[in-house]
Amino acid sequence: MEPLWILRGKYEAPGWKNLEKDAKEGVTDVVMFDRLGWALVRAAEAPTAYEGMKATEPPDGLYLDPSGSPIYLFNREGLDSAEDLVRALGPDAEKLFEELGDAHAVLERMGKVY
Repeated sequence: MEPLWILRGKYEAPGWKNLEKDAKEGVTDVVMFDRLGWALVRAAEAPTAYEGMKATEPPDGLYLDPSGSPIYLFNREGLDSAEDLVRALGPDAEKLFEELGDAHAVLERMGKVY
């Protein structure tokens, strides 16, 4: 499976319209889309065809779209749950989970919610 990239751009960036069009036509595999600043895109190489938008490797964490749908991302791949992400993040996250008992609270406390 191809890795995920995060595309970021200002709301007015011209690339958003092309990205939306390509997503609807199945040209680009947009996994999650937040028009206010970013999109998660699955591609072998960094997408560069969207004017005013820059593709980078996304940081590990919980990504929420405007409707609140989650994606738990680690090492550019999706995981099944917040608990899986906490385990993947390692001992510090696991210790915090033992203290808090809530994986989402751990991700928020660690600054891993986007």
